[in-house]
Amino acid sequence: MEMKKSFIFTIFAFMIVFFSACSNKVEEFDKPAMYWYEEIFKEIRYNNLETADTKFASLQSEHTNSPLIPEAMLALGHAHMAQEEFLLAEFYFDEYLKRFSNRQNYSYINYLKILARFYSFKNQSKDQEFMQESLTEIKNYLEAYPSEIYTPFVGYIFTKFQLGQIELDQAIANVYRKQDKEYAAKLYLNRSDPKLRSSFRSITNGVPWYVMDAIELKKIDYIIPSYVPWYVMIFNW
Repeated sequence: MEMKKSFIFTIFAFMIVFFSACSNKVEEFDKPAMYWYEEIFKEIRYNNLETADTKFASLQSEHTNSPLIPEAMLALGHAHMAQEEFLLAEFYFDEYLKRFSNRQNYSYINYLKILARFYSFKNQSKDQEFMQESLTEIKNYLEAYPSEIYTPFVGYIFTKFQLGQIELDQAIANVYRKQDKEYAAKLYLNRSDPKLRSSFRSITNGVPWYVMDAIELKKIDYIIPSYVPWYVMIFNW
């Protein structure tokens, strides 16, 4: 009888703890902006980026005009970059550019966005739209910021994308040749700069050399900006 009572008590205690935990989860709303902000950085610290993204969504929806949103957004961009989740990193940098950038930080944030896009370019199977959008965006940066500290590195990325475009054009031309469509093949082969095309080379294992050279840029570690946000230290501890 005593054992039965003990068992029932144990089950009852477990149910209390379980429903208490569920209740705590349900109450994860209507919190101060600083609460969500601290939670985001806590999750970043533990590499729980999916949870950090969710916390950011709560911060943004509950406190639309909070001054904490821009810094949280940049921190998440850096965090996803560090975890090689480049599409998400690019998303956060792009959103920051649209909503919070200013004359002092625009070139740096735009550089980070371009860098994220470059790192996401891991093979030559990207479609024409991706290549053209990237080339246009990079070219616009080079024209807008000819003397910025990041410009030489953006120029390096621009060359890599140009060479990537050449390889993509060659692949498409080969497809047209197999279909006996020589006109279309020549059209694609003549799209790129002939001087650049003449210097194009590939390595024998089938991996484009410009992808292999991405490690050269990674050694630079983003390039130190003229100002370093304090939260960047999180990723260098």
